[in-house]
Amino acid sequence: MTEPTIAQLDAQIADLQRQRDLASLNGSKAVKAALVAGKVATLAEDLEALLPDLSNESVAAQQARNVISVIRNVRGLVDGEISRIEAMVEPQPEEPAA
Repeated sequence: MTEPTIAQLDAQIADLQRQRDLASLNGSKAVKAALVAGKVATLAEDLEALLPDLSNESVAAQQARNVISVIRNVRGLVDGEISRIEAMVEPQPEEPAA
């Protein structure tokens, strides 16, 4: 029995990663829904409205800015992940026959 080549192993890894990504699509969509529901939907804006009442040097202001940044960045990252996974399952345009 011959050992698989690096290219064959890479192809297997890519296929497994694709399967893993597709299996996590619904979970990613659930995370996205959670980030726009309830209190977390307005948390960044609510904290931002409080910043003028805080010293820029205070721990509270620093942590509020951190939370604002995380919430906004996570939303964008999750949206990007969903788009990437959905692109894998969308039909690719066929190239015209030569």
